[in-house]
Amino acid sequence: MRPCSRLAGLLLSSLLLSATALARDTPPTPQTPDQQWQPLFQQVQGAHLFKDQKTFADVVPRQPAATVLTQWQHARTQPGFDLAGFVSEHFTVPGDAPPYVPPAGETLRAHIEGLWPVLTRTTGTVDPNGSLLPLPRPYVVPGGRFREVYYWDSYFTLLGLASSGRWQQVRDMVDNFAFQLDSYGHIPNGNRSYYLSRSQPPFFSLMVDLLATHEGDAAYRRYLPQLRIEHAFWMRGAETLAPGEARERVVRMASCSIAIGTTARSHAPSPGWTIWPPPHRRRSARPRRCIATCAPARSPAGISAHAGWPSRPRWRASAPPRSYRSI
Repeated sequence: MRPCSRLAGLLLSSLLLSATALARDTPPTPQTPDQQWQPLFQQVQGAHLFKDQKTFADVVPRQPAATVLTQWQHARTQPGFDLAGFVSEHFTVPGDAPPYVPPAGETLRAHIEGLWPVLTRTTGTVDPNGSLLPLPRPYVVPGGRFREVYYWDSYFTLLGLASSGRWQQVRDMVDNFAFQLDSYGHIPNGNRSYYLSRSQPPFFSLMVDLLATHEGDAAYRRYLPQLRIEHAFWMRGAETLAPGEARERVVRMASCSIAIGTTARSHAPSPGWTIWPPPHRRRSARPRRCIATCAPARSPAGISAHAGWPSRPRWRASAPPRSYRSI
């Protein structure tokens, strides 16, 4: 039996459980930077002290947020108040990692192999005043301004790790995503508090499928509880929807267009909607009933929306992957 068939069989059993039965208590959602430091956060971002809006969202205050805010409220009333100086004094600002310089003359594969340890991070414990969320196992980050692990991007990282024979790292990454499902009820966009308000296309099952090519059916059995959690998260409310209705992250549409809702983001605000496929690219006008996953657009008030799609469209010129369209 093919791995995907085995996975389909396991998932089929999970469909017998209702979303209500799968509901679980999750720990309190950590506050995001814009929630902790308002209105200081808005003033700093509005003053454009950093070229990248993500920078201040990733800083770590040297004191609890309440203390920093009290000191700011006092300092801002003083003559000659310097906002940039205040931020430098009270926050640890993340810096860019030293550029990786590969040995001269190495092959492309050797270059990739040399990058794995450079991009690997371990954050079993983190500063509770910062936005980074802890993960129990080491993980690979994209690098540069992206100092955290991302959800569906990591599937392609796992393909590279598997090609390099780094199966322990593959399992570590999958364990981290399972940990997030257990902790938050979904896999956030990335392991930052400001990413908890949304997810990315659900690739967790494909990650488990990849690991199963090395570990066999044991991988499916190990992660079946988390596969059920993610399925329930995305499909909750779908059973009772009529055409044109939407609830949480699903909408039943007359055609198979996918509505992708976006929300304002503290690290890069960009509200809007994207429809897939665009009207001029639809293959047929024949009405078909389908379920599409989405996050309803909400008012641009920080990052308070429920988890859903990333805040920027992903598929503009080509269709979603076949494996995703099957959802």
